[in-house]
Amino acid sequence: MALRGTLKDFGIADIFQLIGHQGKSGILTVRNRDQEVKIHFAVGSIARAESATRHKKDLLGAMLVRAEVVSEAQLAQALAVQKNTLRRLGDVLLEQKAVDEKSLRAFAKLQTTETIYRLFLWDSGTYEFEQAEIATDPGTEAIRSENVLMEGFRQVDEWPGIRRKITGYSMSFERREDLDALTAQASGAGDDDFDAAFGEFEEKAAPKDDRLKDIGQNERIVYQLIKPERDVQKIIDLSRLGEFETCKALVTLMTAGIIAPLVEAKRKPSAEATVGGIYAAPRSRWVPAVTRVLVTAALLGVAAYGAYFLGVSPQTWLGELGTRTHRGYVPADLQAELSRGSMARIREAL
Repeated sequence: MALRGTLKDFGIADIFQLIGHQGKSGILTVRNRDQEVKIHFAVGSIARAESATRHKKDLLGAMLVRAEVVSEAQLAQALAVQKNTLRRLGDVLLEQKAVDEKSLRAFAKLQTTETIYRLFLWDSGTYEFEQAEIATDPGTEAIRSENVLMEGFRQVDEWPGIRRKITGYSMSFERREDLDALTAQASGAGDDDFDAAFGEFEEKAAPKDDRLKDIGQNERIVYQLIKPERDVQKIIDLSRLGEFETCKALVTLMTAGIIAPLVEAKRKPSAEATVGGIYAAPRSRWVPAVTRVLVTAALLGVAAYGAYFLGVSPQTWLGELGTRTHRGYVPADLQAELSRGSMARIREAL
């Protein structure tokens, strides 16, 4: 029996939680008016994601070209071989030594996660899950459903703030500060503070630069890619971080005053948007604040709907949610937002 319905009844988060929690294997097909995505689950983890309506820009070969990992000529040659031999494009590129295996797998994972996180921006559609044995690639690491779920929540919460700063894919930036110099200066300030604590210097130690407190590895990667001729889309393509992480890093750098917008968003960026998070329909301001509460309640309710399909007792599942939050099924802070009375009423209804 297939599990099917509409995303208005149960959202992507509910479905991922249900499949991941029970360790099911099969194919989840999600459709809306324009797109169809198939997510392959192996024992509750995501093995890969495919899109029957994937645009040319979202294909693995196109991603490699935009990231300047392979040239257009190399891709064209590999595609010709693929057409004649029906082999996988990745295998052909490896054989031609156009790309190394580590980079290929990294881009394959990025393609999968970008496809999945796009689903969290859908507000309508249908889903269907068919249980089946899923063949997995031994060299590809499966992605835990719980990790995707929590990351999806984070992105939904943070995208509105990012969109207020990054208004289009054709924006470009200039460097206002030397990040390496700021880091070196801050490191020196830290040494002065240590020495001053022992009275080795009479002068007052230089204060640390608080602007660096939110600067991490992603911000440093993005900073190195900043050039006036590169727009947001090109930086996304080159960073290999994905759209959300790249845009978040740009906002962090702007907030710190390390970079500044150089060109406002024009109609057309350097390439068509890969995911479209910047242009996603804005949500009401209160949505991020209550998303976790609503989703948690929905996850509890979906136990009744999925009990027959999965052959599991909803009461048992609810008990696990109440006692095993440390395993990531429902975070403790989310569970705390449900009153004891609500939990009791749900158990009675089941």
